[in-house]
Amino acid sequence: MRKSNEYYVRIAIEAAQEAKDNGGVAIGAVLVKESSGQIIATGGSVVGVNKDPTAHAEVNCIRAAAALLKTDDMYDFTLYSTLEPCHMCLSAAAWARIPRVFFGAYRKDVDETLFDIKGNFSDEEEAVHMNLREEIGMQVHGGILELECAKLLDRYHDPSKHQGSMPPP
Repeated sequence: MRKSNEYYVRIAIEAAQEAKDNGGVAIGAVLVKESSGQIIATGGSVVGVNKDPTAHAEVNCIRAAAALLKTDDMYDFTLYSTLEPCHMCLSAAAWARIPRVFFGAYRKDVDETLFDIKGNFSDEEEAVHMNLREEIGMQVHGGILELECAKLLDRYHDPSKHQGSMPPP
């Protein structure tokens, strides 16, 4: 049985805390089978720990699910993350044909050095350009437990205190 988006983001928060406890960055992800609500895989950000620049939470989660499911087609799945995915992670989700991505904190909520792009780029806007199959686009929505997810990271900006673009660090 499928649970709420908040429920799955809380599981991603647990994965983020585990990553931090193991020396990584407090970013977590979870992949859920949409039709059943079953959690298939979780992942944390362990870039520095693994000395692997691709070891982001979302990529690790997708890799674990692909190995378990023995497929690269995850069309009946939803990816949840504690932080708005970077370009690499959003693209990895698109290549895996994951049609729905939900996340907690936005880029504007955290230290800008966590991202590879500056400015007002938005996954929610970019997702419409991601072609999953037969002209079906990706849906991306953020702000789920936003403040709680932002506070996982050492430097964050309280989203309740600003609107629009990220304030100076």
